[in-house]
Amino acid sequence: MTDPIPTRREALEGLAGDLERLETLFAGWDEGQRRAVDAYRRAVDAFNGEALRRLIHSLRAEPAALAALKQAATDEVVYAVLRHHELIKPSLSERIDAALATVRPMLATHGGDVRLVNVSPPRVEIEMIGTCGSCASSAVTLDAGVKTAIQSACPEITEVVEVRGRGADSNVRHVSPFAVEGR
Repeated sequence: MTDPIPTRREALEGLAGDLERLETLFAGWDEGQRRAVDAYRRAVDAFNGEALRRLIHSLRAEPAALAALKQAATDEVVYAVLRHHELIKPSLSERIDAALATVRPMLATHGGDVRLVNVSPPRVEIEMIGTCGSCASSAVTLDAGVKTAIQSACPEITEVVEVRGRGADSNVRHVSPFAVEGR
């Protein structure tokens, strides 16, 4: 009997496809089977995480090895695995994105959103978009919501600045109900 899902792939897309096919397969299983697979996954993750922790601990003692480890962490797959096992801290951009995700639901209730434009520590530039881009209360939203969320998650950011007119929603125009058409 052949394995319906190959366990070794060279291409990242193939590996990701394998995982998706397995997840689809597991979704059709009953609850007890899914719990067993999940427990197995957690045990394998814990084992691999411990192995990686020990490897990194050993490599830190040697400056050249530490430099090689830092270089290896620039690879997106290596970075993702080390982040998954919480062996490296999230990047500044990831922490900012997570902070913005906490305020987006509130902004969405008013038809708005926020977009990260630029990160140049200690400064971050954001753009209020949708209705938030032209709202009279956007300064309060920026200070009490967006700025507070970013600075709580990223204390190294001391300046959160709003820039205007850079996003796809910058063409949103609000017309006063008192405006006379045709003028």
